[in-house]
Amino acid sequence: MMFPVICVTHILLLALCSWGEEEFQWTQTDRGSFYYGTFPPTFIWGVGSSAYQTEGAWDKDGKGQSIWDAFTHKKGKTFMNQTADSSCDGYYKVKEDIELLKELNVSHYRLSISWPRLIPTGNKAEGVNEMGIKYYSDLINVLLENKITPVITLYHWDLPQTLQEKFSGWQNITMITYFNDYANLCFDKYGDRVKYWITFSNPWSIAVEGYETGEHAPGLKLRGTGVYKAAHHLIKAHARVWHSYNKHWRSRQKGMIGISLTTEWGEPVDISSQKDIEAAERFVQFNFGWFANPFYNGDYPQIMKEYIGQKSAQQGLGMSRLPIFTSQEKAYIKGTSDFLGLGHFTTRYITSRNFPSTQGPSYFTDQDLIELVDPKWPEPESKWLYSVPWGFRRLLNFVKTQYGNPVVLVTENGVSEKMQCAQLCDEWRIQYLKGYINEMLKAINDGVRIKGYTAWSLLDKFEWDEGFSERFGLYYVEFKNQNKPRYPKASVQFYKKIIKANGFPNIREVENWHRISTETCSTTNKLLAAEEQKNAAANLLRLIYDPLTSHMEMVTEIVVPTVCTLCILISAVLLMILLRRKS
Repeated sequence: MMFPVICVTHILLLALCSWGEEEFQWTQTDRGSFYYGTFPPTFIWGVGSSAYQTEGAWDKDGKGQSIWDAFTHKKGKTFMNQTADSSCDGYYKVKEDIELLKELNVSHYRLSISWPRLIPTGNKAEGVNEMGIKYYSDLINVLLENKITPVITLYHWDLPQTLQEKFSGWQNITMITYFNDYANLCFDKYGDRVKYWITFSNPWSIAVEGYETGEHAPGLKLRGTGVYKAAHHLIKAHARVWHSYNKHWRSRQKGMIGISLTTEWGEPVDISSQKDIEAAERFVQFNFGWFANPFYNGDYPQIMKEYIGQKSAQQGLGMSRLPIFTSQEKAYIKGTSDFLGLGHFTTRYITSRNFPSTQGPSYFTDQDLIELVDPKWPEPESKWLYSVPWGFRRLLNFVKTQYGNPVVLVTENGVSEKMQCAQLCDEWRIQYLKGYINEMLKAINDGVRIKGYTAWSLLDKFEWDEGFSERFGLYYVEFKNQNKPRYPKASVQFYKKIIKANGFPNIREVENWHRISTETCSTTNKLLAAEEQKNAAANLLRLIYDPLTSHMEMVTEIVVPTVCTLCILISAVLLMILLRRKS
């Protein structure tokens, strides 16, 4: 979140309008209405994760170091200097996590392959790690044995550190060749069984947070320049891999290649203001069209070229900070996506704001806008992630209109919480999933070609610079326990019911799902409370016999877990009383 988020209290009305390079009609609907109905029979349901966030085993079995290993091992880069060195220990818990997938009854599982686990230095010519090759081969096999389709992401942010040190990572055009070699290794080893490939997960974050703000690995702050260069190379790398698959593998393997773009939706603050409408378009184009437009329309959005070019000229530069594609490159890149992976979490209201060019180059001030939120929007624990389901339908219809209605696979959608104490009765996540999935169903009725949905995420996991302070999982992971046990949250039961019914059959049944979910989590809360009480007692004994343990460690290892245990027990009792009164 780079812009200050400002609350707006006035009511905003929807209207029909047109904007952008192509005409986009706003759909007039009742934001508060809920649609009962089912998805198409062929619709697929899944859940997702990523290698670095869940696997752990950061230096085991021949794995090389990634930029996130190097980044998190430096002080001050993440919440409480936490790392994913062990994380969920997913590397060692494949069978256990497969059981969770079976419990959910999902048809697909989105996961990523760790590039440095397969090729330790990132350069295939320097050697391949056979243990890494076998690990993912076995994982794919066990998924298929359990009738779960693997959807594989080739790059979920964990670039081999050697490539960063030698070539400055995605600032260097040579990454395209190294990435293509890595992708072809994956096609060779796994392509006979994997039919859905995603090149990059959220390239916006790779470029902006890795090379503009420095909040993410590799932590560079190349304001207003490095961000565009990194994105340029990522786009070219995707196209190179698509063409490589198309030429060498597609006829034999019959798979599909896509990319996963994650974006917020931007809605004009004042629908009657042309400036606000244009600002909202800029927001969507700078965040989403930046990557989508080259693949579907052959070039960067015109509005990006105009604004960045003008700002660059005002800053005395001889050429735009936004790189250009040659005519040959435009033709090469256009059409290189068999499906569009779409990640979405929240929405912002957008209004125009001029930022003087004298402030210097910046991706954010290039856009001349600010982001706003409505205080009426439900706000979960994570302050950036407001629940605004109607924005999802807006975004999906934008995709249909602007990019020729491509096949869409929703690759990430979910909500997080920030809390010290365990909370399995995640009512806010149930409401979030219910609202967003329902807006997706409405979008299908609008004619959007949505193939499937992937809830984010299977497990609580390492959340990048936020460490373990933010939790997206349907399953709670007790990170302080050496065994990293998993506990189902209430949302597991609710999502299972949606999958089984393939939608929302009727109001009575959906309300019954909610009741069953909350009753189940009450029982699981007691189990978790007992486990935490046991761990707190063990920690107390350890500290008694360790005179060198600091007072601060005693607070974090005993006091906080004990208080959390009491919170869980009290919550469980109150919930049982409430349910008995209702019955």
